[in-house]
Amino acid sequence: MSSVLLVDDTGLFDAVADDIARRTHCRPLRASNGTEALATARREKPDLIFLDAQMSGMTGIDVCRVLKADSHLGHRPVVVAAATDVSAEAARRAGADACIEKPFDTPVVFDIMRRYLQLSPRDAARAAVEWSVTFWRDGAQHEGTLRDLSRGGFFIRTPVRQPVGARLEISFDLPGQKGRTVVAEAIVVRVGQDADRGLGCRFFRLTAGSRAHLEECLRLLEAGVPVGRI
Repeated sequence: MSSVLLVDDTGLFDAVADDIARRTHCRPLRASNGTEALATARREKPDLIFLDAQMSGMTGIDVCRVLKADSHLGHRPVVVAAATDVSAEAARRAGADACIEKPFDTPVVFDIMRRYLQLSPRDAARAAVEWSVTFWRDGAQHEGTLRDLSRGGFFIRTPVRQPVGARLEISFDLPGQKGRTVVAEAIVVRVGQDADRGLGCRFFRLTAGSRAHLEECLRLLEAGVPVGRI
């Protein structure tokens, strides 16, 4: 079984670790500082390593530099999550194989896992819903109907055409959950035609609160609880 080491001191990778455990056959390993990261890497020999650049004490960039100088670990891919271009450039100079921009969401990590491990997540179960959704692109506001919702994405029934790759800002209320609204960014991955006219999207960024609301709602829907009673 492949393993992925996720290293941060702020909970940056908490949700990602849960998704990896639930949706792949890959084992997530955790470390909360640089010293622990190096010890875990040397003991477990992970197939892929993610580091937070901005850790206190020994930073992710420091850890990356040590890993790449290690004759037993230097060939293992290291990905650094950086909040600034300066940090990303420092990570590359330290030998990082790739950098991702903070904040990020699980699909970004899964894309990296596909690239380095040829490992794809299991498709998330989709809930059949019919909810109103508002979405924006380039400042223009549009309305549609949210359908086929999952932890990874959704379909919007709408006559508004958007190209594959377009980034949308979206907002929708969770029926039966008073005051709970999901606010996120999404990327268009499919454009439906004719009777299936609309946009297939995957989540790109979710706030921590929105992720928690969505997770609880989907858990109840999967358990067969009627939407109106959630």
